[in-house]
Amino acid sequence: MHLSDHPPICVRLPISTLLFSAVAFCLIALEGCHRSQPQVVADLPGLPPVQETKDKITEEIWQFRLKTRRLYNASKFDELDALAAQIRTERGRFGNGSWKIYQFYESLGCRWDEPESMWQLHSRIHENWDTAKPRSITAHVAHADFLTDYAWHARGSGFANTVTKEGWRLFSERLAKAQQFLDESVDFEPRCPMWWLVRMTLARGQSWNWDDYQRLFQEAKAFEPGFWSYDVAKATYLLPRWHGQSGEWEYALTLEDNRPNGLGLETYARVVYALNTYYKNIFRETHASWPQARGGFELMRQRYPESLEILSGYCRLACLAEDRVLARKLFDELGGRMIANIWGDQKNFQNYRRWAYSR
Repeated sequence: MHLSDHPPICVRLPISTLLFSAVAFCLIALEGCHRSQPQVVADLPGLPPVQETKDKITEEIWQFRLKTRRLYNASKFDELDALAAQIRTERGRFGNGSWKIYQFYESLGCRWDEPESMWQLHSRIHENWDTAKPRSITAHVAHADFLTDYAWHARGSGFANTVTKEGWRLFSERLAKAQQFLDESVDFEPRCPMWWLVRMTLARGQSWNWDDYQRLFQEAKAFEPGFWSYDVAKATYLLPRWHGQSGEWEYALTLEDNRPNGLGLETYARVVYALNTYYKNIFRETHASWPQARGGFELMRQRYPESLEILSGYCRLACLAEDRVLARKLFDELGGRMIANIWGDQKNFQNYRRWAYSR
């Protein structure tokens, strides 16, 4: 088979911060994103030039996160609790399907490259929040979420044999503290969907056995069947690098297609895209089904028609699946618009597009 029959293997990208699994940004970093200027690059003859573009829904989410982060930085705990309560009651989502309550907690996080002094500052803010609002589900979940991140920060992202003795000690200690906050708030009202998600991340770090983890997952999905971050967390737990075997996350994901009040194949597409970052090509290296992922993206296009990010992610996966006809159609819709956190850079976008139009 000729080399051009396959799409290019480009750099692996971070998970989209808004579609799938977000990385916490500090306020300065968020504002810095808005200062970057789009660039225009000429491409293949007859095709529109590549235009680095921002998604209007992404911009709306940035503004929401900036607002929330400012409340947090100013320790306005009453306003934070009121905002979270409103979001939970409304079960609101943005125009790309991202849950507002998820974005609320993501806006509070500390970047991994921050110095220890910044992590300690965050710790004091959470301690003050707990003192001021001792029965707040929002404060407890936020503190547990922070401690879970702080634990992974101490451990590092490498394999187990690269973790120092002190790293393991802090990892275990901080996860235990996070568990304490979750245990204390188990009966708080109102319930919060993020309570289960933080506990699932905690469970992966504490190496819960499969039966206990699955019980937690089923409890979470019974509470909020459409909260697709649970499915991403479960699939991550089942990766061979963590607690699963080859083929397990793919099989487990198919069991969710017909969950009552769930999202159908949208969940499948969300998870495949999220886990795509662990592979050079998820469709070649795993048992992930392109027909099911494609069906899920078609549902998302119907449900969130204004999302340029979903269109872009769909196009990129179509390239990885070597679905040239669909990829070309989606590139036609994009019209040269490129979102950097989907494609990485303009060279990647051009390489994929060149492959799609090579026949």
